[in-house]
Order: sequence, then C-alpha cells, then structure tokens
Amino acid sequence: MSKGRRRWILLALSLLAIGALALVLSVRRPSEALWTVQRGDLTGSLEFPGRIVSLRTVPVRATFDTRVQILPVSLGDAVRTGDIVAVLDDTPLRARLQQAEQQLRQAEAALAQAEASNTPLDVRLRAEQQRRDAAEAYREATARLAEKYVLAPIDGIVTEVIVAEGAPVGGGSILLRIADPHALGVSATVDEVDAGYVEAVQDVRVTVDALPGWEGRGKVVALGRTATQQAGVVGFPLTARLIDTTDGLRPGMTATIHVAAVVRHNVVLVPERAVRIVGERAFVTVVRNGKREDREVTLGLRSGGMVEVAAGLGEGEQVVLPPPG
Repeated sequence: MSKGRRRWILLALSLLAIGALALVLSVRRPSEALWTVQRGDLTGSLEFPGRIVSLRTVPVRATFDTRVQILPVSLGDAVRTGDIVAVLDDTPLRARLQQAEQQLRQAEAALAQAEASNTPLDVRLRAEQQRRDAAEAYREATARLAEKYVLAPIDGIVTEVIVAEGAPVGGGSILLRIADPHALGVSATVDEVDAGYVEAVQDVRVTVDALPGWEGRGKVVALGRTATQQAGVVGFPLTARLIDTTDGLRPGMTATIHVAAVVRHNVVLVPERAVRIVGERAFVTVVRNGKREDREVTLGLRSGGMVEVAAGLGEGEQVVLPPPG
C-alpha cells in the first residue's frame, strides 16, 4: 500500500472518530447522565398555599335611612361586642321623636278635655287609650335615638368596610362585616392531579408565614367539584377549618395546608434534578433517536429527591440528568 493511500485511510478514520465523538457529545455532555423513566411508588406530603379566611362573618347593618356621620373602624381592626363601629346622622330619629312628642301632647290635651267636660265613659276610655298609645310611641322614639350608634354584635375582626363617612345608607343596608376569630380556616387551591388524593383526607396541618414556629391542626370541610383555572393551571378550591388558633391570627394572612403520608402507586418517576422550572412551567430534556428534545411536563408529588410526572413522559423514555450541584 502506498504512503499516500495510507494517509487517506488514516484521515478518513480520524474523521469518522471525530464524527462519532461529536454524536456522543451531542447526546450526552460531560458530567451528565441519562435516566430511564420508570414507574414506582412514592410516599410523601403535599403542600397547598392559601390564605386564612373566616368561616363565619356577621354583617353590621343600618336600621334607618340616613347618612354615615362617623366611621371609627378600618379594615383589619379588632373589635369587641358593644364597641361603636359607626355613628349615623340621627336627624330622621329626632324628627320622629318630635312628631311623637307632639302627638302625645295632643292626646293628653284631648284626654284632659274629655275628663273636664264630663263626656260619656266610652269617649273618655278612647281618649285614655289614645294617650297610652301616644306615650308608648314617644318612649319607642326616645329609645331609637340610641340607634345612631351602631355596635359590634360579636368580638371579631373587621374584614370588609362597605361605606364611607358621609355616604347615604338605607335601613337594613350592610355597613361592614365582622369575622369571628374563633371560626377561622384556610382557603387554598388543589391541583387537578392532587384532587383525587385529597378527597380521602380529613386531618391536615396549617402553618402561617407571619407566625413562624406556629403550627395548627385543621380539618378539611370542603373540596370544590367545579375546577378553576389560573395561569393555565387547573385546580379545585379547598377549605380547611382550623381546630387550633393563636393570638395574632388574622383573615387574609398567607398560610399553607400540609397533607401528610400521601402514597402514589405505580406512577411515572424521574429525579427532581432532571426537571427545570421556568416560571410556572416544568421541562425535562428527553433524548430520542440521538437527539435532544425539551419537553413540558406536569408534575405531581415530590419526595426523597424523586418527583411524579403526571403527564408528558412515558415509561422507558430517557431524560438527561445534569451534574449535581
């Protein structure tokens, strides 16, 4: 074999080796590994972020047509039973009292005249009854003057203020709402993947961001049947009633519902480090026929470094594991 031909053969072999190396590197980069997607069981806990809510709120209403004169409370204020939460303009009440006083004087004058003129007994009896009715109406009108002061019906937290000072209000209209601090819960949203597992759950734990170190027991009281969608994520409303409460707990605070000992059987599993989170979306890199493909997946339960893939991957597919750290 001539030297020239040998050089060409060596050159061709070198190019083939370089091509093969490039193919390998295009699929598997240094320090990376491939993971074959498999099925298995996963045991762990679930967490659902939410907010503290009142499970019992009491509306506070105006009892007559008027205007709001003073509004001494604001959103989030703590009040006790009997505290003044609004002062109403009592002009209509005073007008009624003045009218009742005038009617009482007229009834008293009519009775005095009947007695002085020795009118028949039935006439005097009617005059006496009219005086009694007028006196009762006067007493009621006097007592109603106190209705200008709107009082808190329960101990609680002001969770909604509907009116402002100077605003007109009708009799029976709601001025504000007060939440019962002894009937608190947590409202959260459960991902559609987890909804089936939460249905069988009753006891939960609750933590509150603003109260580090505190943990309370709760019971699931409602899991909605109609799904909602936010930012492309489908979920169901979940409400848990708090069994334990503590000072400083307020409606509106950020809280988390913790569901323990959830078991998933025969689910698709990958290591957590195979997953990349971009905003609210999750992706893995799949190697297929020597080529890489970024694929969006739907995640489920996480535990022990593994994560359930509820949708987007099949058993036997291969995903890239980036180097740890």
